[in-house]
Amino acid sequence: MASRDNNDGQIDIDETINRLGSKRGVESVTVLTKDGRVIRTTATAEHGEIQAKLLSKLARDAAEIVEELESQDELSFLRIRTKRHEIMVALDHSYLLVVVQSPQSE
Repeated sequence: MASRDNNDGQIDIDETINRLGSKRGVESVTVLTKDGRVIRTTATAEHGEIQAKLLSKLARDAAEIVEELESQDELSFLRIRTKRHEIMVALDHSYLLVVVQSPQSE
């Protein structure tokens, strides 16, 4: 995703965020490292940091559970639906992509 140091990597991130952010109901898009550092977010800085801290921990814990249940398997996507939001987390080897949307707008 953003592992490249050149401008093309940043352009890829920006294009992805813009594309996802333009979808109906999407409230925020956040790209973060697996250890929870925000690379880019459309949320407020404070909300992005909260998302990063909590969702990176959740993703690590969920990945450990999947590995314990099936050692040959690997978590690639996590979806949480509440009454007010749907949170989708796509996992890469180094990064997480978090999209928060309103489930009523699907």
